[in-house]
Amino acid sequence: MPYCTAYLPDGREFCLRLVLDVAFVRVEVVDSGDGQPQVLDQSAEDTGGRGLFLANALSDDFGVTSHVPGKTVWAVFKTGSVAAPAE
Repeated sequence: MPYCTAYLPDGREFCLRLVLDVAFVRVEVVDSGDGQPQVLDQSAEDTGGRGLFLANALSDDFGVTSHVPGKTVWAVFKTGSVAAPAE
């Protein structure tokens, strides 16, 4: 379920989606743009471009899923919790 949908000045739409589970949190950013994101190596002097680098470095799983239009960039963070056994 989307929590936020916004429109950029160029008309592209994006949405932040959070999926919460006992064992993980999944963060998704859905973007209607055509470009494919890339993890960049940044120098200490650079003032931007670290978002994908941080998501890749800190998450337990990370990726990009293409669709029409756009793509979804997602990251999964394990919580360390284990689901309660079914009764």
